[in-house]
Amino acid sequence: MGSFTRLTKIRMAEFRTLLAEEQQQIAQKPETDIKSTRLPFRRITANFYDELPTPKASDAHPVTPKRPVIKRPKMKEWQRLLWLQRMADVDTPSTKPLLPEFPVYIISIDELRFHQKIKKDIADQQAILDQQPPEASWKPLDKEKTLAKWRRQLVPYQKQLRSNYDRYAVAKQEWRDAEKSRRHRMTGKAQKLEKIADTLLYDFLEVLRFVVEALFHVVGLRPEPPNPIRTVLNEKDQTTLEQFKENHDSEFSAMADTKKLTPWLDQRFESITQVRQKRIEQSIEEHKAQKNRACQEIERLSALLTMKQATQLHHQAAINQKFLGPPPSLPFSFL
Repeated sequence: MGSFTRLTKIRMAEFRTLLAEEQQQIAQKPETDIKSTRLPFRRITANFYDELPTPKASDAHPVTPKRPVIKRPKMKEWQRLLWLQRMADVDTPSTKPLLPEFPVYIISIDELRFHQKIKKDIADQQAILDQQPPEASWKPLDKEKTLAKWRRQLVPYQKQLRSNYDRYAVAKQEWRDAEKSRRHRMTGKAQKLEKIADTLLYDFLEVLRFVVEALFHVVGLRPEPPNPIRTVLNEKDQTTLEQFKENHDSEFSAMADTKKLTPWLDQRFESITQVRQKRIEQSIEEHKAQKNRACQEIERLSALLTMKQATQLHHQAAINQKFLGPPPSLPFSFL
């Protein structure tokens, strides 16, 4: 216990010594020199502050910056007039005329059903009158566009027909040249070339049949596409092809010659236009009697409805005169 007390006294003495030294250092610390803290600069003259005195604040009021002016975009004349008109419409009070007060009529449920049935029958008959032929609403055909479309679709068939005809023409010429040679006739080469020419002839006729059917399909004379080209032909088919060529020689000439194709297509276009017009006229003629009956039925139903309304108005007027006073000036219409 005694040693602890002695140690405490020693520590307290050391603490007092340190505190006295700290206070002595604070008392001896010099004041901070403000000039020594400034940045070094080079003076022009010795009396720098006298030559360039510090400017004094002016007595005038500080100038406040102007607020930016927001300018509206320039309106066009028609926009300005429209804006003025709208402003005038807003300022103008809107007045709506009062609707006239119609008298109230009381009808029975049977009379209401009768009027509805008559109106429905009139609407059905009017629908019959409004019927038109299907082709009457079609857009008229453009001749130039239609002919150009037909020519464009027929070009591949013309090339195919020309190619097969050239092959047949070459084979036929070779056969005729062989017929003129005695050696070729004796060796049998002429007979072989004749068979080849005959085979190519029927092949050409089959292609001709295909091309003519394609022509009919393009211009609308044939609903289905042409039948495919047959590679094997018997005698019956050959006879049929020869007859087909005789019957459609004009179409063959048109497909073989471009100059003849244009008049043929032009004639076909005129025929289509005439046929369409005839069908429209025929349809109108067929439905003429039906439309006449519908017109008569509408007149009869309208007269029946008018008569029924007149009876109802007369009955209502009698009731009004007896209980409510004079009849109304505005009659009620059931239509």
